[in-house]
Amino acid sequence: MPDNLRLLSVTFDTELQPWELPWFRGAVAQKVGLEHEWFHNHNNETGGYHQRYPLIQYKLDTWRGHMRPMLLCLQHGVEEAHRFFSQPDWSLRIGREERPLRIARLQNWEESLGPSDQPRIYRIHKWKAFNPDNYEVWRSLDGLAEQFAFLERLLAAHIIAFAEGVDWRAEPRFDLKITELLKREWLDFKGVRMLSFTLDFQVRLQLPEYIGLGKGVSMGYGVLRRQMAAEKRIHETQQRYAKRS
Repeated sequence: MPDNLRLLSVTFDTELQPWELPWFRGAVAQKVGLEHEWFHNHNNETGGYHQRYPLIQYKLDTWRGHMRPMLLCLQHGVEEAHRFFSQPDWSLRIGREERPLRIARLQNWEESLGPSDQPRIYRIHKWKAFNPDNYEVWRSLDGLAEQFAFLERLLAAHIIAFAEGVDWRAEPRFDLKITELLKREWLDFKGVRMLSFTLDFQVRLQLPEYIGLGKGVSMGYGVLRRQMAAEKRIHETQQRYAKRS
């Protein structure tokens, strides 16, 4: 069990539209060589996919109003990143266009994993929660309370899958509560229409920002961001109630 999670995020100085993200991923994989499977997660021996948490993820960095391609590397993926950055030429063919790339932002840091003394609020963006089986289960549920409870169990399972992927022995049981459902939308993923959610949830765990949870993690779905303003409001409310009691 690691005390810390190692992360590297690199944002490049070219604009990228959301539908171009698969092209960016394919171009990076071609640049480093398809024999390096962490960059594309295909199993070269079987022709299928590796059933593992992706340690190299492709995302859009929307900092300061720009949409730019970003690589997020975790644990072993940090070492694998050198296969791209040691290339003499970083230019990529994205779609029909050849683009020279330069680094716009680079962050290399470690983050603690484990339980948190205070509840933390996270927002997960475009979370693809379902496989075909559990989507049918969710559809069969009668009320919103039952559907929310089912989503909470799936989200907890996806946190456990992340923990296993980075060799973190998380608690097998923890309380997780969806606090606000902000958006639900149908999105195309590998030619299939899938339901996704953007929502806030509360949990007593330290989770790193920018990681992905659920399906399509390597392609920018299910990105996690901490909501510190919401946490502050909860803490202030708890303090007011504590003074009254």
